[in-house]
Amino acid sequence: MSEAERLSQRIHDALDVDEDGDIDADDLQSFSDNLQRDSIDKELDKIRQRRLGGDKRFPKTFDDLVLIFGVIAGIIFFGGVMLMSSGALAGDSIFIDESLSQTPLDTGGACVDREGEIWFNIWNSHDEIFIQTHNVEPKIGSVLLITMIHSDNSTIAGTTIFKGGIGDLRASFKLGDSIPDGDYILVSNVFQSTDENKLIVEDEDDYAEIRDNVSVVSSKQVNVVVSTHKSGGPLSSEMTKEAEIHDSEQRSCWTVAGLGNWGWVLMGAEWIGGRETAMLTGGSAGIPAWWMALISLGMSIFFLCVQYPLMHRMYHREQGDLLTEPQFKRLITRILKQTQDELRILIQFDQLKMQERAISIDIYIPYHTTSTTVGAAIDIRGRITKDILEEFTIFGEMRPLQIKTVCTDGFHDNFRGELILDNDLTIIGSERLPITEDYSPFFAGLRANARMEEAAIDSMSRWFKKHDLVDYGTAIIADEEAILVRVIYRPVKRFTYFRFSKSFIDMEMDLKDHLLRHLGEILDGRELIVSARNEKATLSDRAVAGRVEQGSDEYAGQALVARQGGITGALLQNPFMGDILSSVEYVAHKNRSRIDKYGFWGLIVFVWIPFMASGVLVGAMLGLVARMRFRRVLFACLVGGTAASVTWAYTARNIIEFMERYHAEIFIPFLILLAFVFTFLHLRRNKRLRREELFRESIAFFSGADIN
Repeated sequence: MSEAERLSQRIHDALDVDEDGDIDADDLQSFSDNLQRDSIDKELDKIRQRRLGGDKRFPKTFDDLVLIFGVIAGIIFFGGVMLMSSGALAGDSIFIDESLSQTPLDTGGACVDREGEIWFNIWNSHDEIFIQTHNVEPKIGSVLLITMIHSDNSTIAGTTIFKGGIGDLRASFKLGDSIPDGDYILVSNVFQSTDENKLIVEDEDDYAEIRDNVSVVSSKQVNVVVSTHKSGGPLSSEMTKEAEIHDSEQRSCWTVAGLGNWGWVLMGAEWIGGRETAMLTGGSAGIPAWWMALISLGMSIFFLCVQYPLMHRMYHREQGDLLTEPQFKRLITRILKQTQDELRILIQFDQLKMQERAISIDIYIPYHTTSTTVGAAIDIRGRITKDILEEFTIFGEMRPLQIKTVCTDGFHDNFRGELILDNDLTIIGSERLPITEDYSPFFAGLRANARMEEAAIDSMSRWFKKHDLVDYGTAIIADEEAILVRVIYRPVKRFTYFRFSKSFIDMEMDLKDHLLRHLGEILDGRELIVSARNEKATLSDRAVAGRVEQGSDEYAGQALVARQGGITGALLQNPFMGDILSSVEYVAHKNRSRIDKYGFWGLIVFVWIPFMASGVLVGAMLGLVARMRFRRVLFACLVGGTAASVTWAYTARNIIEFMERYHAEIFIPFLILLAFVFTFLHLRRNKRLRREELFRESIAFFSGADIN
């Protein structure tokens, strides 16, 4: 028989064909639906088998190689900064800064090696001038003499400042009325003598006594412009003096240890307040632009090359593995049909409703109980959730899942999980259904099966002892057709949340095997139905979902993300990283239209432009959401991240100098704080908006499903 003949025979057998050869329309529609379901089932089975039977080798693909590179780069980067800051390897050397300062990488010009040379650091803060000496012999007495001289007539302005002591000295003075506005030359001299007892200087008279026994060992002059400005804002009339120092000397070279210490400061500033905060902080401290750019770029490469491959592994699906709407609905239906048989409930598939969104999947599940249903409403909901999430893991569906299960035996449960009577009277909690009515026919023959019950109790007491459990409630119901066992247990061992490795599903299977071994002879063909629940949920029980998100009082609910195994799940689905990942995903979805419009170049610009929470991780997630190829996303984020790091590193100092030129340097700390606050508020706002959107629309969907 040919294929066409076999198909014709199948159609003839399935349809009601009358004597005239006419086919009933309902039968034809039903047959068509069955054919469509069979076709979708075959497609789902192929996808499922392909994802389960994939090649597990590592490394296998290009993103695996990128992950390895990222880990190696991170070890080199963080290990190098740690080695530099420890001073264990040439900590006092200035070779790195001295060498790079003579290249175009350092726009500030070549730095000066002052190792073994006495030098001065002179700076000001508004109306106060500070002078600090370096490399003065630590065991020899010294005098620091500071003089302000008018640049036009060489007359001394104000009083000469004296500072005596041992080794390096530091002095400061405020601009008073004796120093009027104008241009000055600040002269700093260090005097030394081998007789340190003669260099304890308190005033000018002390200096006059030792003047013949000392000599100048170092001297420096800088130009100072003194001016008077209003302080306290535009409405204030208070006037204060300010000094502007012009130092023509080249900057001193940073040591290896100094660069390493500032590396950690820059990393912390960028992690807390973003790239902008780090660059402004480093620029105000005179950190070389090339070092700020290198630190920012090192962080970008590490996080991009480590987290992007992990995110790609978690979220990416090949084109053939993407589920169409009919396939997705059929998948949910198949899962629920298998679950209802295990739970012995009857799901009302004609009233089943689903809602797919970019950030969530919502499922409304009404069901009836039967005479053999074992388990409270919360147990039924938990088992349905577990089965759906397990299939989501296989099919690569990582959107948060929200379900609402409703028992229609005269009750329904609201979104918070409370059971509500049809007359709107709330039953306390959601722990159990009214099993007295449900099981009343079953309980009628209970006394006739006392022997079975006693044997089961004896067997279960050994099971509790075997696993070191406490019995928190056991129900055994037996009749001529089945024996139903429901157990509530609690482990005895301390720290059970972490140490008790078996979930309630594992315990159900173990208990069923235990009872079958001990009661096999007296079951006499009756079906054994077992339900187990841990009174104190352990980590194993809660690990059904990879990530759990809780709603607020205003938007109550619980969303669960399918668990991802291996290193990916460990790194990206812990509470801290999961929170960051969900916010990054939300920002990516919100900005997808831009990438859909501008593509590769738009992604580069998105990562490059500051103050948009548009770092390399958000860009990578955006590329995933837009289904761009891995290599294009990686390259675009590297180019955009590099451009952002270099742009900020080489403009931060210019921004600060511009503010100093117009006497606005007081706003530099405020600008740094503003950048930090902006980043913090932006992330907090994204997190709040995502949570509201996630649960608000789900609540509306479930409310509409209840009404209908």
